[in-house]
Amino acid sequence: MAFLLYVEYDTNSEQVATNMLANLSRMADIVHRDYPTVYTYVFRQDIESKTKLIFTELYADEQAFLQHSSDPEFSTLYQRTFTRTAGRSRKEFCIRTDLNTSLSPIVTNILSNYLHVTYIPIEHGFLYRNINNSTEENILMTCIGCDNNVYEYFNTLFNCRTCLTFKESDDNQQLIAIIENIFNETILNNNDTKPSIKAVELVCSQDNLIEKFQKIMNNCFLIQSLQIQPNFSGYIHHKSST
Repeated sequence: MAFLLYVEYDTNSEQVATNMLANLSRMADIVHRDYPTVYTYVFRQDIESKTKLIFTELYADEQAFLQHSSDPEFSTLYQRTFTRTAGRSRKEFCIRTDLNTSLSPIVTNILSNYLHVTYIPIEHGFLYRNINNSTEENILMTCIGCDNNVYEYFNTLFNCRTCLTFKESDDNQQLIAIIENIFNETILNNNDTKPSIKAVELVCSQDNLIEKFQKIMNNCFLIQSLQIQPNFSGYIHHKSST
């Protein structure tokens, strides 16, 4: 069963964050090369706090998680990156479709006792789906503080490999999506019916896509804050390297 890890990590300085991202990029290269069922492996600095890093990792199943983490080359870089003086996690979520289905003891031990995750169920949506005739354009989008109807409307606009909402303990609703391409580029919405979103982060390195998706989001949603993150380590969706 697939699961998504979402982690916010506080480093001890901006330089430490920069160095960690460089190592995480090398780790992501190894994962992309050898573990295609690690579908998403993205690391970036928080736009407002340069010392905070945000991790988004999507695994097809427990085997994908265990295999990549036990890789000797990967493990060496991991130990070099996550030292005792590097910092500490502030938030660790493991998002799953069904919390009643048990994970294996070894994975449970790593997630619960080492990463100290909070297990969160998906409220609406799906962790991963294959898309035929997809483009080479991938965007990671996170929305914080969403209306309940954001998910349904979002899926009329975009074709997504991953699209899900979940609630934190304070009932703050979030949406995470891996957008493969635009499903309906022409749809607009009237001001009085636009779903509301408190904050949107768009992770993408392609200027033409940033402009296109930013326009669509502003046309179709009431957004208090929209931030663009063009710099990140890793990959938004695994593509064949051949």
